Amino acid sequence: MRVLKRALAIVYLAAAIVALGTLVCQFWGPYTYRFMLLMRDPMPRVVVAVCAAIVALGVLIGFFRLMFARREPSCVHPAGERNIEVTLAALSSCARAAAECDDRVIVEHIEARVQGSDESRVRFKVEAIALDDRDVASQAIAMQQRIEEACDTMLGTPGTTARVRFLPSKTTVQTVEVSGE
Repeated sequence: MRVLKRALAIVYLAAAIVALGTLVCQFWGPYTYRFMLLMRDPMPRVVVAVCAAIVALGVLIGFFRLMFARREPSCVHPAGERNIEVTLAALSSCARAAAECDDRVIVEHIEARVQGSDESRVRFKVEAIALDDRDVASQAIAMQQRIEEACDTMLGTPGTTARVRFLPSKTTVQTVEVSGE
């Protein structure tokens, strides 16, 4: 998908350069007469018309994406109350503090998303590294419960779910040789 988007962006850029360049060169510059003669032939007119159509289609697509795209909400409304807003940044900070209570865990990343039609629920995805490989499942359950309790207390109503994922630890081994003289 990324390659297709990049190819479409290159085609759009080339079409914009041809369409706008032809328009500018017809009305301004030292070669306006030559461009007018060139545009008498049907083939250059077709090329410029196709490029103008591509640019117009791109502008329309951009306009509709801007107007009708669903925006990701940045606030939670506890218990569906529209007059009360709690930002995701505040909840993420609360979740990070609750997750880092255990000294055997390093929290790498916390992602928060608002859920529900009334935007009253929040879901956390926590990525952590376990410093102690013993009983990782109980560490994850305890961390999940601490996050949910802390955020529910902050919101004043239940509405938090957390998913904890432990990442592999990245360790490096360094060998030092001592020469005995």
